[in-house]
Amino acid sequence: MTPITIPQLDANVVDVTVTRWHKRPGDTVKAGEGLAELTTDKAVYELEAPADGTLLAVYAAEKSVVPTGFTVGVIGQPGEVDTDSAAVNEAQTAAYRGAAEPATPADAEPARDRGTRIRATPRARRLALEKGLDLARIQAETGAAVIDETVLAPYLGETR
Repeated sequence: MTPITIPQLDANVVDVTVTRWHKRPGDTVKAGEGLAELTTDKAVYELEAPADGTLLAVYAAEKSVVPTGFTVGVIGQPGEVDTDSAAVNEAQTAAYRGAAEPATPADAEPARDRGTRIRATPRARRLALEKGLDLARIQAETGAAVIDETVLAPYLGETR
């Protein structure tokens, strides 16, 4: 049985998206044949079969993001059962998630609470002040990251 793993495509690539599978479990494949399309932030790659045989299982659905080294499937002979990939994938996923979390020293000082800052353009701030509008309430209601004139328009009774 041969695992199909995500290769290290580039020095900076830590994960890929399995965009599309060309083969399904049960299909016969030849070494070097395209199995799936992989997408990174910068390029699209073809994942090739590492050996001849039958695609026994697929462990990554289309559109899923997986770390490099992840076993996305196995090739073997019909009737073979894969018992190793689950443990390998669990370890790969744990390492990937651990690397994604920023390291915080145990004795680090907690960040000071600076309150919630409302991001708004200068013109929007002036209009809100003139009309007596609460920018915090408007931001909460609209979910806008930055309040500008177009966000304020419904509150001013205007359309822009």
